[in-house]
Amino acid sequence: MKIAQKKNSTIIFENQVYSQAHFKNDVINYSMVLLDHGIVKGDRVILCCNNNYAFMVSLFSLMHINCSIVLLDINTNHSDLKIINNKTKAKWVLTETEPSAFDGPKYISLTTSFKDIEANQISRDIEIELNEWYHRSDAIILFSSGSTGTPKGMVKSGASLFNNMKSTALGMGYKSNEVILPMVPFFNIWGLNMIIQWWVVGCTIVICNYQNIRTLPAIINNYKISVVEATIATTYLIVQIAERNRENVSLIKNNIRLWFTSGAPVPQALKNRFEKVFNIPLLDYYGSSEAGNLTSTNLKNRNGTGSVLQGVSVKVVDESFNETKPGEIGHIYAKGNGLMEGYLDNNGNIKLDLKNSWLDMKDFGYFDIDGNLFVIGRRDNAIHRMGATFYPCHMERIVEELGILSKVVSFTEDRKGSYLILFIQYSHEKYSQFRKKLVDELPTYMYPDKLICIEEFPFLPNGKIDNKALEEYALDHLTVSI
Repeated sequence: MKIAQKKNSTIIFENQVYSQAHFKNDVINYSMVLLDHGIVKGDRVILCCNNNYAFMVSLFSLMHINCSIVLLDINTNHSDLKIINNKTKAKWVLTETEPSAFDGPKYISLTTSFKDIEANQISRDIEIELNEWYHRSDAIILFSSGSTGTPKGMVKSGASLFNNMKSTALGMGYKSNEVILPMVPFFNIWGLNMIIQWWVVGCTIVICNYQNIRTLPAIINNYKISVVEATIATTYLIVQIAERNRENVSLIKNNIRLWFTSGAPVPQALKNRFEKVFNIPLLDYYGSSEAGNLTSTNLKNRNGTGSVLQGVSVKVVDESFNETKPGEIGHIYAKGNGLMEGYLDNNGNIKLDLKNSWLDMKDFGYFDIDGNLFVIGRRDNAIHRMGATFYPCHMERIVEELGILSKVVSFTEDRKGSYLILFIQYSHEKYSQFRKKLVDELPTYMYPDKLICIEEFPFLPNGKIDNKALEEYALDHLTVSI
């Protein structure tokens, strides 16, 4: 695979346009700065930085040197940092934060060191070289948010990133004249994927503060953004902003060609609402940090999470590991060009558990007759109640078919087996009419013990609903019984 930078690739950050030549020069010069600090080929380096131009230059400089790169959220807490330091055994940390947060790796201030390339702008006849990094098995290490326990380190090769993003760009229908806007953090797989897609396609990428949602319509209009990648939380908010101020609708619908959501399956209710407001489809795809992207919709196919990408295999199986028929719900397994090398254990070793070469996605789903994958939800936290066993996603799917976003929180209870709390993103005033619909649709063993209406769900940075926050909220707001 050719991984040289495309001539028309451009970066826009804080109203400044960086051409391919400018970016190449900055990467080569900053590589020299990092080498002068003592970083060498093969070193493992933690990169901890906000979404900005310095992140892009730092990332590709470390690739050019051929380092193993650990991407971290700048807000990672101290206890998680200790675990991550121990697992990765990184030699260096390149960050905008203070050195006291990191115990072990040698510290380089990204803010200070980055100024050295501004003072030493030498035009070098050297190309950014990524071939060695492409063949590196521990090219990137990503960490889970740690919201449900100890942070997990996922090790990916350079080849898995580039090959999977080439497949993704083809599946999504990217063009070389796109202007793409990541409304996701660069430290997670979704933001990193957009950076690699930018490199592979050779288009324009606009970098902004992804947390400042209210400026999004203006940014889209000012820079003529054609592709947006955003979390479900961001997409909900932009719909609400547009509904309150119709001027924002035209700013978005007149420019956007593709709007994708990342981090979790998109509720049908949100898809319908988005299309009603903007008259453009809300597109979905499916994948994970561990497996890479697996399926994608596009403007020609908007069913479920779309069809399987080139270089990837996905199957849905029953309890005996036999493939299911179209329409039959089962367990999703995958393999292909985006698969990780494995998880880092506490000793820094890489381990990967596969079943007959297939990765268990730990999700329920099914294929339709045309080969489109529909993802139901996570296959965890089984609920045993009144002699029946089901999963939260089964209940949430029934509620979703009523047009409502929901989340199930369960606690152990002696009498029924589980005490169920159903959160719905719904108006308190309309509770009674929804309650009747809900009772008609749910089987008796799924009746929630408590129903809590909430104006907006709390979301994690990766776009998934914050289950811990809901559990805490539930304990404080047990109000309405069914």
